[in-house]
Amino acid sequence: MNFSYLLECENSFSIKQKKEEIIKKEGFVNSDINEYDLEESLLENILESLDTYSFLTEKKIIIIKNIELLNSNDKKIEHFFKYLKNPDKNKLLIMLATTLDSRKKITKDLKTNTKYIKIDSDANEIIKNELRDYQISNEAIRLILEYTNNQIDAIKTECDKLKQYKYDNKKIDLDDILKVCFKHQNDTTNLSYDLTKYISSKNKKEAIITYKKLHEYNIDDISIIGLLESQLRLLCQTSALLDKSKNKKEIANILNIHPYRIEKTIELLYQISFIEIKKLLREIGEIDYKVKSGIYETKNSLEMFILNL
Repeated sequence: MNFSYLLECENSFSIKQKKEEIIKKEGFVNSDINEYDLEESLLENILESLDTYSFLTEKKIIIIKNIELLNSNDKKIEHFFKYLKNPDKNKLLIMLATTLDSRKKITKDLKTNTKYIKIDSDANEIIKNELRDYQISNEAIRLILEYTNNQIDAIKTECDKLKQYKYDNKKIDLDDILKVCFKHQNDTTNLSYDLTKYISSKNKKEAIITYKKLHEYNIDDISIIGLLESQLRLLCQTSALLDKSKNKKEIANILNIHPYRIEKTIELLYQISFIEIKKLLREIGEIDYKVKSGIYETKNSLEMFILNL
């Protein structure tokens, strides 16, 4: 029996849910757990865990994150695949990947020697699955998506609330969502991305609107300047790595940032040159210095910068 799993999914909630399901199904509940991340751990350390017994329990769970970073040139790779072909029945191995490159031989070998599961991360399907025992219209599902901004963790939270609220009659309508669900706003990372986008394209009107939305989150100008600087530095780093022929996945790994954010950052690079990014970064840095040293008043300094683009 093979207790080696390979899970591919882009959201943490679905991965966590599937892990728990596998651990329960295979009878490894309350077993000792060893977690590794290939961004930080060597393959030989993982193999040591696979080759040794657990001191606390008879069974052991080994979880490997970012398995897509597994290197076919690693000197221990043959040892690893030898284990996969003859796994220990007292060890449950779960390998996690955000996105696998199906063209690579190592990916094909992993899929061949494990129980491979590609987890559906479609928000619409997740809602239908969460509320499978309830009657709900497509219109109501769309409202949940709108309220949660397609965020998987938020979807799970709101679906749990709806299931508890309508436990008796198992029928969910629009009014139930309006009464029970919380409307999740864009987080500050998304808003700071939008602000950078509008500043880059010199869209003063939308930049001011977004700037004021950030104030609605009680974020002051000093913090907004910090968010802007962070976004602009990310643009610089991404641009430099693209020039070195790095792809989106490689850039995400190097900068330790989610691939989706890198994808959105690359979209911004179509609107602004590297020289303009550096110029904006210098100007924002100057505002930051002058505000903190008292040369500029904090109030309206950033708004005036936007209006003078």
